[in-house]
Amino acid sequence: MQKNEVQLEELGSIRNNQVFSGFTDDEFEKIQDHMYLRQYKKGQVLFDNGDYRNRIYFLIEGLVRVERYDSSGTFCYLDYVKKEHLFPYGGMFFDEFYHFSAYAVTDIEVYYIPTDIFEKISKGNTAQLLYFYQALSTNLESHELKIQYCLASSATVRVVETLAILMKHLGENYFSGTIRIPYPITLKEIAINSGTTRETASNVIKTLKKEKKLDYCQKHLIFQDVGFFLENGEIT
Repeated sequence: MQKNEVQLEELGSIRNNQVFSGFTDDEFEKIQDHMYLRQYKKGQVLFDNGDYRNRIYFLIEGLVRVERYDSSGTFCYLDYVKKEHLFPYGGMFFDEFYHFSAYAVTDIEVYYIPTDIFEKISKGNTAQLLYFYQALSTNLESHELKIQYCLASSATVRVVETLAILMKHLGENYFSGTIRIPYPITLKEIAINSGTTRETASNVIKTLKKEKKLDYCQKHLIFQDVGFFLENGEIT
């Protein structure tokens, strides 16, 4: 497999990212020597649940969805990775296999690094290990929040809270105080995250659109009443 050369301007940006800034110059050069650039088309699989955990990825452009179904195919874990983030953190340093699948929601560009090389270098750097611990803690807090929201008895409340979480983690400032998610999010994904049906998620979004709190067109979300979602999602 031929290695793609890392462009100097892109390398500088990656070097300054929190994921890599804790490495020494010598350590980062060793990582750089094993960074491979790849492009995936929308819908392509990066890895499946049960595959050998032989690559660590850093997303340059696009959106990745990670998911895992139970043996019955009924219950699903679903999350997203946005650009300039490392994944997967789950299983780092310990597990032999991936515990979920990863798909390209859009056309994406990633760097991958062989797991054994990345983890060997990381283990020798205390600052980098601390960063990974903090990143895992942040992810855990996010998942705890999702579980808390799933306990709400009202499906409408769960959908609003799911939208609030999506706004926080994937949203970008748009115009006139609105926030837009620049990636397609389907009604099915909103329903899964909310623990409800696609029909219910659709009805809630229709109501929010009528109330001018949200716009949803061609799978893209624009949050018009940001304060409403901050308040109802209890996100600070």
